[in-house]
Amino acid sequence: MRESPPRPSPRPAAPSLSERAPEPAVAILNQVGSLLNEEPDVVAAMNRVLPRLTAALGLHTAWMFLLRADGATVDRIASSGLPAALAQRRRAALREGPCFCQDAFRAGHLTRAVNMVECSRLRGASGDKGGLMFHASVPLTSKGRRLGILNVASPGRELFGKEALAVLSAVGQQVAVAIDRTRLYRDVDRRAVALTALQEAVADLQAAHTHQAVAERVLDAARSRFGAMRAAMWLRSAGQQPPGWVRAPRRGGGVVPLGPPARGRVGPGSPWHPGTPHPADVLPLEASGHVVGVLSLVLNPREPDSHPVLRSVLQAYATHIALALANVQLLAETERLGALEERQRLARELHDAVSQELFSATLTLAAAERLVGSPSEAAPVLAEARSEVQHALAEMRALVYELSPPDDDRLEAALRRLAQAAGATLAFHADNPPSVEVRRALFRIAQEAVHNALRHAEKSAVALRCIPLGRGLSLTIADAGPGFNPDRAPQGLGLSHMRARAAAIGADLDIVSRPGAGTVVRVEWDPSRPPAVPQ
Repeated sequence: MRESPPRPSPRPAAPSLSERAPEPAVAILNQVGSLLNEEPDVVAAMNRVLPRLTAALGLHTAWMFLLRADGATVDRIASSGLPAALAQRRRAALREGPCFCQDAFRAGHLTRAVNMVECSRLRGASGDKGGLMFHASVPLTSKGRRLGILNVASPGRELFGKEALAVLSAVGQQVAVAIDRTRLYRDVDRRAVALTALQEAVADLQAAHTHQAVAERVLDAARSRFGAMRAAMWLRSAGQQPPGWVRAPRRGGGVVPLGPPARGRVGPGSPWHPGTPHPADVLPLEASGHVVGVLSLVLNPREPDSHPVLRSVLQAYATHIALALANVQLLAETERLGALEERQRLARELHDAVSQELFSATLTLAAAERLVGSPSEAAPVLAEARSEVQHALAEMRALVYELSPPDDDRLEAALRRLAQAAGATLAFHADNPPSVEVRRALFRIAQEAVHNALRHAEKSAVALRCIPLGRGLSLTIADAGPGFNPDRAPQGLGLSHMRARAAAIGADLDIVSRPGAGTVVRVEWDPSRPPAVPQ
C-alpha cells in the first residue's frame, strides 16, 4: 500500500471523530484495553474489539494482520465487517498476493496511522467490495518489534481526519502492548513447560548406562517431550579415518564423513538429517572441549513462535546429553580398570601357585622317568603324563598372559609375545594398524582363538599369520585339532566376544572348521568399513 502525499487532498476530509462517533477516545481505549485483558488470545480478543472499534468510529470494516515472531510472515488475521470480495475463500484476498502496507511496514516506512489511497488487496479482489476504495493503516509496534498492522475502512471516498488517525494510533499502541504482553506470557508458559520437559528428560538420562540407551532416551524425549517432528542422533565412529559419524540407533546410511558440525541450522537435504523438506537444528554434543556426538532436530514447522524458547532449552539438554555420553565412557573405563586389576591379581596368583606347581610336576615326572629306566610299561605312561603337564603349563602361561597382557603398542610385538607364551608360531607381514581400538580388538580375538586352540586341540600346533589385505589386513589363527561343526556348536561367550570385537571395528570374522580337520579363525579388517555403533 502507498501512503497519500503530504499535499492537501482534493477529496473532502472525513468528519472528525467527535462528529462521527458519540463515544470519546478515552472510552474507546478503555473498551479495547478491557477486552484485551479478558481474552489471552490476541486474535480472539481483536475479533471482539474490531466490531466495537468500527462502531465507535462510525466505520464499517476492519482487519488486522498479526505477524509471526520473525516479523516477516503473517500468522493470523482478525476481521470485522469484511465485504464478500475480502471474506470469500477463507479471506484469501487478505492472505495471498502482494500488499503495499505490509511491504511498507517491513521496510520501516509505515510508522504511524496514515490514509492509504491505493490498496493492492482491494484492487486485486474480485466480487462485491462493499464500496470500499481505500483505508487507514495503523502499525502495531512495541519496543521496536513489528507485531502487526491494523486496517480500518468505510465505504466512500472520505479520508480519515487527524483526530481519527490519532485515536487509531492510540488504539494501535494499546493493541501492540497487549500483543507483546500476551506473547511474553505465552513464552513464560512455554519456557515453564519446556523446563519441566528438560527436567524429566535429564532424569531419564541418569538411568542410561550405554551409548545405545542414551540415544534411545534422547530420541524419545525429542519427540514426546519437546515436540520435534524428526530427530536423529549421531555418535563418533571408532577408528574412522577421517573422523566420521554413525547414526544411533543405527538405521542405515553408513558413516557421515564430516568434521564436527557448527552449532546452528542446516537446510533440507543435509547429511545430518536426510529425507526431510524442512530445515533442521544441529546441536553438537560437547564434553571437555570435544564433540562426542551430534543431535539433529526438525522442530514443528507449525509452531515457529515456540522455536526460540525450545532452542534455548535444547542447548541445555545438549550439554546433559554430552555429559551422559561422557559418563558412559567413564563408567566403561572404570569397569575396564577394575576388571584389569582383578585380572592382574588372578594372574599373579595363577603364576605363583598353579603355574609353579605344574612346573614342579614336570620336573618330578622327568626324574621319575630316569629312575624307572627300562621297564616298558611305566616309561610311556610317565612320558605321556609329562607331555600333558607340559601342555597344561603352556595353556596356563597363555592364560596368565591373557589376564595380564603387555601394552599392545604394536600389533606384531603383542602377537609375538602371545605366540611365545602359547608355544605357537607367528608369521607377520602386515602394517601396524594406526588405531589403538583396532589393534586391541585384533589382539583380543587372537588371544581368544589361541586359548580355545590350547584348550580343545590338545597337543596340536597353533599357527598365527597376519598378511596385508587392501588397506587393511587379514589375521588367521589355525590349529590341527579335532575341529567341530560351527553350525551346531553352542555359541559360548568366547565366540560371541570375538564376533562383537570384530563388528566394533568393522571387520569380518569367519570360523572354518569340521570334525577331524582342525579349526581356522580368520578376521579381515578394512578401514573403509563402518564399525558398529558402540553399545
